Amino acid sequence: MTESLLKLQGVKKAYKGLPALRGIDLEVHRNEIFALLGPTGAGKSSTIQATAGLLDLDAGEVFLGGRNVTDADPSARDLSIVFEGFNLLPVLNVFDNIAFALRSPTYREDEAEITRRVQHTAELLRISQHLDRDVETLSGGEKQRVAIARALVRQPSMFLLDEPLSALDLKLREGLRSELRQIHREQNSTMLYATHDYHGAISIADRIGIINDGRILQSGTIEEIFAAPASAAVGRLIGSPAMAFFDVRTEGDEIMIKGCDQRLHLSQFGRTGPGASEFELGVWPEDIELVDAGAARSNNATVYAVDNRGYESAAQIQFSGGVFRKVLAEGTTLHQGEACGFRLAEGAGFLFDKSSGVRVSQVNEGAPHGV
Repeated sequence: MTESLLKLQGVKKAYKGLPALRGIDLEVHRNEIFALLGPTGAGKSSTIQATAGLLDLDAGEVFLGGRNVTDADPSARDLSIVFEGFNLLPVLNVFDNIAFALRSPTYREDEAEITRRVQHTAELLRISQHLDRDVETLSGGEKQRVAIARALVRQPSMFLLDEPLSALDLKLREGLRSELRQIHREQNSTMLYATHDYHGAISIADRIGIINDGRILQSGTIEEIFAAPASAAVGRLIGSPAMAFFDVRTEGDEIMIKGCDQRLHLSQFGRTGPGASEFELGVWPEDIELVDAGAARSNNATVYAVDNRGYESAAQIQFSGGVFRKVLAEGTTLHQGEACGFRLAEGAGFLFDKSSGVRVSQVNEGAPHGV
């Protein structure tokens, strides 16, 4: 059985009457990287601060290692935090910034141990050559490495990383994510990593929690979430591109898709949940096949736009019932304004209640699910 290190139960927080956290339930296992993924304003930073004890909660409880720390001071929680801003002390050089916590009354170490740990951590983050430099002379990427080193050097029970790489360029983000993952392996540490970056989350995390509007919508491995998205909101927040949605109506056992000639059968989605009367169909773009215009059993569409994403291209496809985006298969070339067709893979997709957004169809274990 996997041991829980962090557990949040029913955590609520409002700022000036505006809810930021609406009953957060979250569990992070010991020795895992858990990514909290959501858009700006979703509640990621408030969740990090609630865990660290930097907020007075309106309701709920926080447990660390099975101990209720809801009312404990931040210094009593044995956590290290890395924020989006570097929060370095400009009057200290790189070495002293990293060593700062080890010289505090709470975590005081002797100077020989401080030197050993600072040098080791600096080597892990490839900043040993900068230890004597003033932090104001460093680049943004170097400053972020120092901020991460300052958190890592104390070897706490858990690391909290709040958008730690968002201010860096793509190459630096990718490099630092790899180094964080390697440090995690070496130290067998536990990390709660808050980010709005889908690619960053799935590249570093063992499990992911999807957060929006102050609520955790779903958590699990990315494979589990793709295979059984709990709601349409989850489908809109993950994937690259995200899930495609189609308005549908039912006629007996048939599903009619707005703007499409292709018909599906309710039986392929299993039994639907009670109370659902109006649906929308969500399909991962990987389960949509682009074909030539007029191809058999295809739906008519037009290429609205094509985006070059470096090693691949993505197209926005427009049809009379809406639009969706899809990464193009290698060797496929499309042009803006060109007519095309598309087919939905047999057995793919999920039915969601149109009013609540909750998934109402069973998961077809044999069907494709994007990833």
